[in-house]
Amino acid sequence: MKKTVIIILAILVVGGGFAYFLFFSKGDEKNRADAPVELYTYALEDYFVTNVKNSNMLFKTTVVLVSDNAKLQEFLTAKQYVIRDAILFRLRELTEEDIMSSDIQDKLRVEIPQIINKALNIDSIVSVYFSDFVMQ
Repeated sequence: MKKTVIIILAILVVGGGFAYFLFFSKGDEKNRADAPVELYTYALEDYFVTNVKNSNMLFKTTVVLVSDNAKLQEFLTAKQYVIRDAILFRLRELTEEDIMSSDIQDKLRVEIPQIINKALNIDSIVSVYFSDFVMQ
């Protein structure tokens, strides 16, 4: 009889420990997943000026990259020529209608990180900011 009680108590203790681990470890994972991701900015050295496609107009913008990797600064500095080329290649395709559309900045905010990540074979550029966005 004593042996049965001890076995039952041991099972309850192990089961309780398992249940505690199961419920509380999921809460920690959820809290880690809900924690804000720290983002870092990298300002490109100069602004971009390019011809507007099928137009006599010029387009000027300044781009700041947003990354989720703090250690990327030196790499981005070394690869700035690749970054600038990739961005210019996309900007040269813009028409007057594109630039004047209300959602062009949002579209470019999605497209430019994809273009840069592909060109550099990384996945750390998550967005961009524009501090100038002028057509003249």
